[in-house]
Amino acid sequence: MRPTKPPRLVWRDARGRNRGAWIIRDREKEISTGAGDGERAKAEIALAEYIIENRQPSFGNGRPDQVLIGDCLSLYCEKYAPTLPREDSQERIAGEVERLTEFWGQRYVSEISKDTIDEWVKFRCAQTDRRAKRNGRKIKLSTAKRELVTLSAALNWCHAVRKPQVLDRPIIVSMPRVAERRERYFTRKEVAALLWAALGFNRDGTRNKFRINRHLARFILIGFYTGTRHDAMLRLQWMRNTVGGWFDLDAGILYRRPQDAIETNKRRTPTLIPKKLKAHLRRWRRLSTQYVVEYDGKPIASQLRRSWDGTRIMAGLGPDATPHVLRHTCATLLLQAGMSTFDVAGMLGTSEKVIQDTYGHHAMGHLRNVVDAAWARMRGNG
Repeated sequence: MRPTKPPRLVWRDARGRNRGAWIIRDREKEISTGAGDGERAKAEIALAEYIIENRQPSFGNGRPDQVLIGDCLSLYCEKYAPTLPREDSQERIAGEVERLTEFWGQRYVSEISKDTIDEWVKFRCAQTDRRAKRNGRKIKLSTAKRELVTLSAALNWCHAVRKPQVLDRPIIVSMPRVAERRERYFTRKEVAALLWAALGFNRDGTRNKFRINRHLARFILIGFYTGTRHDAMLRLQWMRNTVGGWFDLDAGILYRRPQDAIETNKRRTPTLIPKKLKAHLRRWRRLSTQYVVEYDGKPIASQLRRSWDGTRIMAGLGPDATPHVLRHTCATLLLQAGMSTFDVAGMLGTSEKVIQDTYGHHAMGHLRNVVDAAWARMRGNG
């Protein structure tokens, strides 16, 4: 016997004097959400509250043809996500589960196949990216794939749960192939242009004192020399703390992880501070209070985005020049200088496979020297 479909939102057209409205349909019942046209968000909140208050998912005996994907996603979000150490990771999973449920929620686990995966990709890539408020760009294939990874993780987690039995077998979610990416990185000339613009200099050499963003100049230099992720840089402090990483100027080490923090997949390993950056850091230390990147003695939040966009435009760079490109730049220039992928991975706090897959083509010059030297030795022995 197939289980009943979960409660869901349904649009009810206007009837007589009653205006159109979003309702919750649960089996034979219809429950008003009080939300009309243009109030989908309000209706979704009402649905979430209704499910929490009224319905517990039923997983039967764990057979894929008797378990709804929506129930698995809901359980994963409710039970697993709160165990993650970082709040932004919890919010990311909640957002991805919401988007996955829109397509997969009323399907059974047994319906996962290459065909339905292809349907999901077409469905998702036809949607507009919510973050793109101006140009209305569509969702990328890489985003749809990343959300499928969350779906796979949720189903595998449900299989691992034994009390109660959720899924009686592991489920394979095939991933769409994504074209190899060539990451954008800054040339040294572009980094210099960004720094000058952050300090208020126009491209003609004149200076606008109202566009001086010294905190952004610090951000650019730290990202360029250490490859630290955007959010981790904004939490860096001068002393050991439980909020973010810190610089130990005496030992010459950057600790990216807060004290006593649990390590996550986005590894935040310590790294040595380059000599050129250390000179800047000692000067900034005398001019700062608590945070390394701060404005008016306070940590930076949304203001960095505004100052970054203005600086980027002043430097003559396009919208693809995002803060995360600083990390790509650090990795790329180190590889081009001949550093091994193993050492670059250690410095950036990631796996060697990520470095090889994402930036490996930049190490070709170094490999060319190795290959030429090897063939030279073979000719000499011959």
